[in-house]
Amino acid sequence: MTLETFVLLLAGGLVTGSIYALVAAGYAVLYTATGFVNFALGAQAMVAGYLTYVWFDTLPVMLRIVIALAGSVVLSVLSWVLIYRRVAEKDILAAVIMSFGFSIVLAEVVQLAAGGIPRPARSPAGTEAHTLGPLSISSHSVTVLVVSAILFTLLGLALSSRGGLAIRAMFQDKEMAETIGIPTNRVTLWLFAVSGIFAAAAGILAAPILSLSPHMGTRLALIAFVGAVLGGLGTIRSAIAGSVLLGLLEAFFAGYISADWRATLVFGVFIVVLVAKPTGVLGRVAAVKV
Repeated sequence: MTLETFVLLLAGGLVTGSIYALVAAGYAVLYTATGFVNFALGAQAMVAGYLTYVWFDTLPVMLRIVIALAGSVVLSVLSWVLIYRRVAEKDILAAVIMSFGFSIVLAEVVQLAAGGIPRPARSPAGTEAHTLGPLSISSHSVTVLVVSAILFTLLGLALSSRGGLAIRAMFQDKEMAETIGIPTNRVTLWLFAVSGIFAAAAGILAAPILSLSPHMGTRLALIAFVGAVLGGLGTIRSAIAGSVLLGLLEAFFAGYISADWRATLVFGVFIVVLVAKPTGVLGRVAAVKV
């Protein structure tokens, strides 16, 4: 094991872990307030990737990014209002299963519209590599780390405000939150909008690394969920930390043992955590009332 290899794997793990963490943050934002896990966030990330790199390709790239972010917000909010909300009020598990179905629908629609062949995506940050001692890192990887850090910081600031208190109150008891005047329906819509932004950011940042395909979001959604469970889905910070940790584990496992067995590692970790500590290594036990 050389220092250069270790540093490269560390950087790669942080980059992929940050992308997983963006989707995991979207899961946790919704779960901590509503108890709902939206597995369609991975598909929304995929759609945002196509909006940025495939469709509207005659427009400036920054405008395409804005369109992708806005489209993901609209898709996220409308999916709650038109598809999930009524079902979630009666059976939250049924709504979660519906989100799986919706993700499949989105993937099939994109496949019909754009074809199923994977497409390379050119990063808006360019292909330049930066060297710092033993580390050589691309401009896109730096962009992933910087954008993720900014979004996580903004989310943390928002959660430390009065809005964050409202979310925690909803997590503990939604009916009581409504009784004390918290507009739970409006807060839920805002949370779905936030989850849409994080999903879109993940898709835009992941596409140059993974290549675009209609089913790219499925893998992203599942691995991000494992990362969220690893850290603890009950808190947003632990879900983010668990996803970054999973990215690091995946990178070092691929670098030192076998890249072919990465999927086995991911879902092996999932099973071990569910058996040994279902609340996650950083999580806490909490009851959600919906």
